[in-house]
Amino acid sequence: MLPLRDLYNERMLLDVGEALRELHPAFDPQGFAASAMEEPWEKASFKERTRLAALALGRFLPPSFPEAAALVCEAAERFRGLEYILFPDFVELFGLEHRETAMDALARLTRRSTSEFAVRAFLLADPAWAMERLGRWSRDPDEHVRRLATEGSRPRLPWGQRLPMFVRDPGPTLALLEPLLADESEYVRRSVANHLNDIAKDHPERVLELAERHLGRDAGSDWTLRHASRTLLKQGHPQALRRFGFAPAAQVSAHGLQVLTPVVPFGGRLEFAFEIRNEGEPVQLRLEYEIGFVKASGRRAGKRFKLSERVYPHGSTPVVRSHAIKPITTRKYYPGLQSITLLINGEPQGELGFELTMEPAAAGGEAAEG
Repeated sequence: MLPLRDLYNERMLLDVGEALRELHPAFDPQGFAASAMEEPWEKASFKERTRLAALALGRFLPPSFPEAAALVCEAAERFRGLEYILFPDFVELFGLEHRETAMDALARLTRRSTSEFAVRAFLLADPAWAMERLGRWSRDPDEHVRRLATEGSRPRLPWGQRLPMFVRDPGPTLALLEPLLADESEYVRRSVANHLNDIAKDHPERVLELAERHLGRDAGSDWTLRHASRTLLKQGHPQALRRFGFAPAAQVSAHGLQVLTPVVPFGGRLEFAFEIRNEGEPVQLRLEYEIGFVKASGRRAGKRFKLSERVYPHGSTPVVRSHAIKPITTRKYYPGLQSITLLINGEPQGELGFELTMEPAAAGGEAAEG
Protein backbone atom coordinates (compact mmCIF):
# COMPACT_ATOMS: atom_id res chain seq x y z
CA MET A 1 0.00 0.00 0.00
CA LEU A 2 1.32 3.43 -0.95
CA PRO A 3 2.02 5.91 1.88
CA LEU A 4 -0.89 8.30 2.41
CA ARG A 5 1.30 11.27 1.50
CA ASP A 6 1.65 9.85 -2.03
CA LEU A 7 -1.97 10.75 -2.71
CA TYR A 8 -0.30 14.10 -3.36
CA ASN A 9 1.76 13.80 -6.54
CA GLU A 10 2.49 15.81 -9.65
CA ARG A 11 -0.40 14.33 -11.64
CA MET A 12 -2.90 15.13 -8.90
CA LEU A 13 -1.62 18.71 -8.60
CA LEU A 14 -1.73 19.22 -12.36
CA ASP A 15 -5.33 17.92 -12.46
CA VAL A 16 -6.29 20.47 -9.81
CA GLY A 17 -4.42 23.16 -11.72
CA GLU A 18 -6.16 22.32 -15.01
CA ALA A 19 -9.57 22.47 -13.33
CA LEU A 20 -8.74 25.93 -12.00
CA ARG A 21 -7.37 27.13 -15.36
CA GLU A 22 -10.65 26.19 -17.06
CA LEU A 23 -12.41 28.50 -14.61
CA HIS A 24 -9.70 31.16 -14.49
CA PRO A 25 -7.45 31.20 -17.61
CA ALA A 26 -4.68 33.12 -15.82
CA PHE A 27 -4.06 30.18 -13.47
CA ASP A 28 -0.78 28.37 -14.24
CA PRO A 29 -1.10 24.59 -13.54
CA GLN A 30 2.59 23.82 -14.15
CA GLY A 31 3.74 26.73 -12.02
CA PHE A 32 1.34 25.72 -9.25
CA ALA A 33 2.54 22.09 -9.23
CA ALA A 34 6.21 23.10 -9.31
CA SER A 35 5.70 25.60 -6.50
CA ALA A 36 3.91 23.05 -4.30
CA MET A 37 6.61 20.43 -4.88
CA GLU A 38 9.55 22.58 -3.82
CA GLU A 39 11.51 21.47 -0.76
CA PRO A 40 10.57 20.05 1.71
CA TRP A 41 8.01 18.20 -0.46
CA GLU A 42 9.92 14.91 -0.79
CA LYS A 43 10.15 14.31 2.95
CA ALA A 44 6.85 15.97 3.88
CA SER A 45 4.03 14.03 5.59
CA PHE A 46 0.48 13.95 4.25
CA LYS A 47 -0.65 16.94 6.32
CA GLU A 48 2.55 18.83 5.47
CA ARG A 49 1.96 18.26 1.76
CA THR A 50 -1.62 19.48 2.22
CA ARG A 51 -0.26 22.73 3.62
CA LEU A 52 2.41 23.10 0.89
CA ALA A 53 -0.25 22.64 -1.81
CA ALA A 54 -2.63 25.08 -0.12
CA LEU A 55 0.11 27.71 0.15
CA ALA A 56 0.89 27.23 -3.52
CA LEU A 57 -2.78 27.80 -4.36
CA GLY A 58 -2.51 31.11 -2.55
CA ARG A 59 0.40 32.14 -4.78
CA PHE A 60 -1.47 31.45 -8.02
CA LEU A 61 -5.10 32.32 -7.28
CA PRO A 62 -6.44 35.89 -7.38
CA PRO A 63 -5.49 37.96 -4.30
CA SER A 64 -9.16 38.66 -3.54
CA PHE A 65 -10.22 35.91 -1.11
CA PRO A 66 -13.93 35.96 -2.09
CA GLU A 67 -12.96 35.56 -5.76
CA ALA A 68 -10.41 32.84 -4.97
CA ALA A 69 -12.84 30.98 -2.69
CA ALA A 70 -15.49 30.92 -5.42
CA LEU A 71 -12.98 29.40 -7.85
CA VAL A 72 -11.82 26.81 -5.30
CA CYS A 73 -15.40 25.75 -4.51
CA GLU A 74 -16.25 25.42 -8.20
CA ALA A 75 -13.11 23.43 -9.00
CA ALA A 76 -13.59 21.17 -5.98
CA GLU A 77 -16.88 19.90 -7.45
CA ARG A 78 -14.78 17.83 -9.89
CA PHE A 79 -12.89 15.92 -7.20
CA ARG A 80 -13.63 13.66 -4.26
CA GLY A 81 -11.30 12.20 -1.64
CA LEU A 82 -9.27 12.92 1.45
CA GLU A 83 -6.40 14.56 -0.44
CA TYR A 84 -8.71 17.36 -1.53
CA ILE A 85 -8.62 18.78 1.98
CA LEU A 86 -6.11 21.10 0.32
CA PHE A 87 -9.14 23.22 -0.66
CA PRO A 88 -10.47 23.66 2.92
CA ASP A 89 -6.86 24.17 4.02
CA PHE A 90 -6.60 27.07 1.56
CA VAL A 91 -9.75 28.55 3.13
CA GLU A 92 -8.27 28.19 6.61
CA LEU A 93 -5.03 29.88 5.56
CA PHE A 94 -6.48 32.83 3.69
CA GLY A 95 -10.07 33.22 4.91
CA LEU A 96 -9.90 34.21 8.57
CA GLU A 97 -10.43 37.87 7.68
CA HIS A 98 -13.47 36.92 5.57
CA ARG A 99 -15.11 34.52 7.97
CA GLU A 100 -18.66 34.57 6.56
CA THR A 101 -17.43 33.78 3.06
CA ALA A 102 -14.94 31.26 4.44
CA MET A 103 -17.51 29.35 6.50
CA ASP A 104 -19.89 29.18 3.54
CA ALA A 105 -17.01 27.76 1.50
CA LEU A 106 -16.15 25.17 4.16
CA ALA A 107 -19.74 23.93 4.26
CA ARG A 108 -19.71 23.51 0.50
CA LEU A 109 -16.26 21.90 0.35
CA THR A 110 -16.95 19.33 3.07
CA ARG A 111 -19.35 17.50 0.76
CA ARG A 112 -16.47 16.43 -1.51
CA SER A 113 -13.72 15.87 1.09
CA THR A 114 -13.88 17.20 4.66
CA SER A 115 -13.53 20.61 6.28
CA GLU A 116 -13.25 19.22 9.81
CA PHE A 117 -9.61 20.29 10.22
CA ALA A 118 -9.94 23.73 8.64
CA VAL A 119 -12.96 24.85 10.68
CA ARG A 120 -10.98 24.60 13.90
CA ALA A 121 -9.04 27.77 13.17
CA PHE A 122 -12.34 29.67 13.14
CA LEU A 123 -13.43 28.03 16.41
CA LEU A 124 -10.17 29.05 18.05
CA ALA A 125 -10.41 32.61 16.72
CA ASP A 126 -13.99 33.26 17.94
CA PRO A 127 -15.62 30.27 19.66
CA ALA A 128 -19.03 31.86 20.30
CA TRP A 129 -19.43 33.14 16.74
CA ALA A 130 -18.23 29.89 15.17
CA MET A 131 -20.43 27.71 17.41
CA GLU A 132 -23.49 29.69 16.33
CA ARG A 133 -22.62 28.78 12.74
CA LEU A 134 -22.02 25.13 13.69
CA GLY A 135 -25.41 25.10 15.36
CA ARG A 136 -26.97 26.00 12.03
CA TRP A 137 -24.91 23.35 10.29
CA SER A 138 -26.17 20.74 12.77
CA ARG A 139 -29.67 21.28 11.35
CA ASP A 140 -28.63 21.21 7.68
CA PRO A 141 -30.41 18.70 5.40
CA ASP A 142 -27.03 17.44 4.14
CA GLU A 143 -25.46 14.76 6.37
CA HIS A 144 -21.97 15.91 5.42
CA VAL A 145 -22.64 19.39 6.78
CA ARG A 146 -24.21 18.03 9.97
CA ARG A 147 -21.15 15.84 10.44
CA LEU A 148 -18.90 18.85 9.90
CA ALA A 149 -20.55 20.46 12.93
CA THR A 150 -19.96 17.42 15.15
CA GLU A 151 -16.54 16.33 13.87
CA GLY A 152 -15.08 19.82 13.46
CA SER A 153 -15.79 20.70 17.10
CA ARG A 154 -14.33 17.51 18.62
CA PRO A 155 -11.97 18.64 21.39
CA ARG A 156 -9.32 16.01 20.57
CA LEU A 157 -9.78 15.36 16.85
CA PRO A 158 -6.95 13.14 15.53
CA TRP A 159 -4.72 15.13 13.15
CA GLY A 160 -6.54 18.32 14.14
CA GLN A 161 -5.65 21.22 16.40
CA ARG A 162 -6.82 20.61 19.95
CA LEU A 163 -9.66 22.85 21.14
CA PRO A 164 -8.60 23.56 24.75
CA MET A 165 -11.73 25.57 25.59
CA PHE A 166 -13.89 22.51 24.92
CA VAL A 167 -11.46 20.20 26.70
CA ARG A 168 -12.00 22.38 29.78
CA ASP A 169 -15.75 22.86 29.33
CA PRO A 170 -17.63 20.61 26.90
CA GLY A 171 -20.95 22.34 27.58
CA PRO A 172 -21.21 24.16 24.22
CA THR A 173 -20.52 21.03 22.18
CA LEU A 174 -22.78 18.83 24.32
CA ALA A 175 -25.62 21.19 23.47
CA LEU A 176 -24.73 20.73 19.81
CA LEU A 177 -24.55 16.94 20.02
CA GLU A 178 -27.61 16.08 22.10
CA PRO A 179 -30.20 16.71 19.35
CA LEU A 180 -28.15 14.50 16.98
CA LEU A 181 -27.99 11.38 19.15
CA ALA A 182 -30.66 9.71 17.01
CA ASP A 183 -29.77 11.35 13.70
CA GLU A 184 -31.11 9.44 10.70
CA SER A 185 -27.56 9.19 9.29
CA GLU A 186 -25.18 6.61 10.77
CA TYR A 187 -22.37 8.76 9.38
CA VAL A 188 -23.47 11.57 11.69
CA ARG A 189 -24.24 9.32 14.67
CA ARG A 190 -20.79 7.77 14.48
CA SER A 191 -19.23 11.25 14.57
CA VAL A 192 -21.41 12.19 17.55
CA ALA A 193 -20.25 9.04 19.35
CA ASN A 194 -16.59 9.76 18.60
CA HIS A 195 -16.99 13.32 19.88
CA LEU A 196 -18.65 12.09 23.08
CA ASN A 197 -15.89 9.53 23.52
CA ASP A 198 -13.41 12.44 23.42
CA ILE A 199 -15.42 14.22 26.12
CA ALA A 200 -15.56 11.06 28.24
CA LYS A 201 -11.75 11.07 28.51
CA ASP A 202 -11.90 14.35 30.46
CA HIS A 203 -15.47 14.50 31.78
CA PRO A 204 -16.88 10.97 32.09
CA GLU A 205 -19.67 12.18 34.35
CA ARG A 206 -21.05 14.45 31.62
CA VAL A 207 -21.35 11.59 29.13
CA LEU A 208 -22.84 9.25 31.71
CA GLU A 209 -25.38 11.90 32.69
CA LEU A 210 -26.38 12.18 29.02
CA ALA A 211 -26.74 8.39 28.88
CA GLU A 212 -28.90 8.47 32.01
CA ARG A 213 -31.35 10.81 30.31
CA HIS A 214 -31.47 9.21 26.86
CA LEU A 215 -30.80 5.47 27.07
CA GLY A 216 -33.87 3.43 26.18
CA ARG A 217 -35.60 6.17 24.18
CA ASP A 218 -34.77 4.84 20.73
CA ALA A 219 -32.36 2.49 18.99
CA GLY A 220 -30.35 5.30 17.37
CA SER A 221 -29.59 7.07 20.65
CA ASP A 222 -28.80 3.77 22.36
CA TRP A 223 -26.25 2.87 19.68
CA THR A 224 -24.65 6.33 19.79
CA LEU A 225 -24.35 6.38 23.57
CA ARG A 226 -22.99 2.85 23.72
CA HIS A 227 -20.32 3.63 21.12
CA ALA A 228 -19.58 6.91 22.92
CA SER A 229 -18.88 5.00 26.15
CA ARG A 230 -16.48 2.47 24.65
CA THR A 231 -13.40 3.94 26.36
CA LEU A 232 -15.16 4.04 29.72
CA LEU A 233 -16.24 0.42 29.29
CA LYS A 234 -12.73 -0.60 28.26
CA GLN A 235 -11.37 1.13 31.36
CA GLY A 236 -13.82 -0.80 33.53
CA HIS A 237 -15.54 2.37 34.73
CA PRO A 238 -18.03 1.01 37.33
CA GLN A 239 -20.84 3.47 36.59
CA ALA A 240 -20.53 2.94 32.84
CA LEU A 241 -20.59 -0.84 33.25
CA ARG A 242 -23.71 -0.64 35.40
CA ARG A 243 -25.38 1.81 33.04
CA PHE A 244 -25.01 -0.60 30.13
CA GLY A 245 -26.15 -3.68 32.02
CA PHE A 246 -22.82 -5.13 33.15
CA ALA A 247 -23.41 -5.22 36.89
CA PRO A 248 -20.93 -7.08 39.11
CA ALA A 249 -21.73 -10.79 38.86
CA ALA A 250 -20.47 -12.53 41.99
CA GLN A 251 -21.75 -15.89 40.76
CA VAL A 252 -19.52 -15.77 37.64
CA SER A 253 -15.82 -16.60 37.39
CA ALA A 254 -13.21 -17.68 34.86
CA HIS A 255 -11.43 -21.00 35.34
CA GLY A 256 -8.65 -22.96 33.72
CA LEU A 257 -6.89 -20.16 31.88
CA GLN A 258 -4.29 -21.72 29.61
CA VAL A 259 -1.83 -20.18 27.19
CA LEU A 260 -1.79 -22.71 24.36
CA THR A 261 1.22 -21.08 22.68
CA PRO A 262 3.67 -20.31 25.51
CA VAL A 263 6.29 -19.15 22.98
CA VAL A 264 4.98 -16.86 20.21
CA PRO A 265 7.23 -15.88 17.29
CA PHE A 266 6.78 -12.37 15.89
CA GLY A 267 4.06 -12.57 13.24
CA GLY A 268 2.49 -15.59 14.96
CA ARG A 269 -0.57 -15.94 17.16
CA LEU A 270 -1.08 -16.05 20.89
CA GLU A 271 -3.69 -18.75 21.54
CA PHE A 272 -5.45 -19.11 24.89
CA ALA A 273 -8.43 -20.89 26.42
CA PHE A 274 -10.55 -20.80 29.57
CA GLU A 275 -14.10 -21.44 30.70
CA ILE A 276 -16.77 -19.19 32.16
CA ARG A 277 -18.64 -20.68 35.12
CA ASN A 278 -21.97 -19.13 36.00
CA GLU A 279 -23.48 -20.50 39.19
CA GLY A 280 -26.63 -18.37 38.93
CA GLU A 281 -29.20 -17.12 36.44
CA PRO A 282 -28.19 -16.11 32.87
CA VAL A 283 -26.27 -12.85 33.03
CA GLN A 284 -24.90 -10.27 30.59
CA LEU A 285 -21.11 -10.18 30.64
CA ARG A 286 -18.42 -8.12 29.00
CA LEU A 287 -15.34 -10.30 28.50
CA GLU A 288 -11.99 -8.70 27.75
CA TYR A 289 -8.34 -9.62 27.82
CA GLU A 290 -5.39 -7.33 28.44
CA ILE A 291 -1.97 -8.02 27.02
CA GLY A 292 0.95 -6.57 28.94
CA PHE A 293 3.39 -5.71 26.16
CA VAL A 294 7.04 -5.29 27.11
CA LYS A 295 8.34 -1.79 26.40
CA ALA A 296 11.89 -0.60 25.67
CA SER A 297 12.39 0.05 29.40
CA GLY A 298 11.58 -3.58 30.20
CA ARG A 299 8.33 -2.62 31.93
CA ARG A 300 4.95 -3.73 30.63
CA ALA A 301 2.12 -1.55 29.32
CA GLY A 302 -1.37 -3.05 29.09
CA LYS A 303 -3.61 -2.92 26.04
CA ARG A 304 -7.20 -4.20 26.31
CA PHE A 305 -9.17 -6.08 23.69
CA LYS A 306 -12.84 -7.06 23.77
CA LEU A 307 -13.73 -10.73 23.58
CA SER A 308 -17.52 -10.58 23.75
CA GLU A 309 -20.58 -8.85 25.13
CA ARG A 310 -23.48 -11.26 25.52
CA VAL A 311 -25.64 -13.19 27.92
CA TYR A 312 -23.91 -16.24 29.39
CA PRO A 313 -26.17 -19.07 30.58
CA HIS A 314 -26.05 -21.02 33.83
CA GLY A 315 -23.23 -23.56 33.84
CA SER A 316 -19.89 -23.72 32.04
CA THR A 317 -19.06 -22.09 28.71
CA PRO A 318 -15.70 -22.92 27.09
CA VAL A 319 -13.86 -20.09 25.33
CA VAL A 320 -10.92 -20.42 22.93
CA ARG A 321 -9.39 -17.36 21.28
CA SER A 322 -6.26 -16.18 19.50
CA HIS A 323 -4.52 -12.85 19.02
CA ALA A 324 -2.20 -12.02 16.12
CA ILE A 325 1.16 -10.54 17.09
CA LYS A 326 1.69 -8.72 13.82
CA PRO A 327 3.24 -5.44 12.68
CA ILE A 328 1.07 -2.38 13.29
CA THR A 329 2.03 1.27 12.96
CA THR A 330 1.04 2.20 16.53
CA ARG A 331 3.16 -0.35 18.40
CA LYS A 332 6.77 -1.48 18.52
CA TYR A 333 7.26 -4.97 19.91
CA TYR A 334 10.10 -6.08 22.17
CA PRO A 335 11.01 -9.69 22.95
CA GLY A 336 10.64 -11.16 26.40
CA LEU A 337 7.99 -12.23 28.86
CA GLN A 338 4.63 -10.63 28.08
CA SER A 339 1.40 -11.21 30.03
CA ILE A 340 -2.28 -11.83 29.39
CA THR A 341 -5.04 -11.02 31.89
CA LEU A 342 -8.73 -11.94 31.64
CA LEU A 343 -11.40 -9.49 32.78
CA ILE A 344 -15.12 -10.01 33.40
CA ASN A 345 -17.14 -6.79 33.62
CA GLY A 346 -13.89 -4.93 34.22
CA GLU A 347 -12.69 -7.23 37.03
CA PRO A 348 -9.37 -9.10 36.54
CA GLN A 349 -9.80 -12.87 36.72
CA GLY A 350 -6.31 -14.28 36.26
CA GLU A 351 -2.97 -13.63 34.58
CA LEU A 352 -0.45 -15.80 32.75
CA GLY A 353 2.78 -15.12 30.86
CA PHE A 354 4.00 -15.98 27.39
CA GLU A 355 7.33 -15.46 25.66
CA LEU A 356 7.57 -13.31 22.54
CA THR A 357 10.54 -13.96 20.26
CA MET A 358 11.47 -11.79 17.30
CA GLU A 359 12.07 -14.78 15.05
CA PRO A 360 9.61 -14.66 12.13
CA ALA A 361 6.68 -17.04 12.35
CA ALA A 362 6.51 -19.95 9.92
CA ALA A 363 4.59 -19.24 6.72
CA GLY A 364 0.84 -19.69 7.06
CA GLY A 365 -2.50 -17.94 7.08
CA GLU A 366 -2.93 -14.74 9.05
CA ALA A 367 -6.20 -13.90 10.74
CA ALA A 368 -7.32 -10.55 12.08
CA GLU A 369 -6.01 -9.32 15.42
CA GLY A 370 -8.14 -10.34 18.35
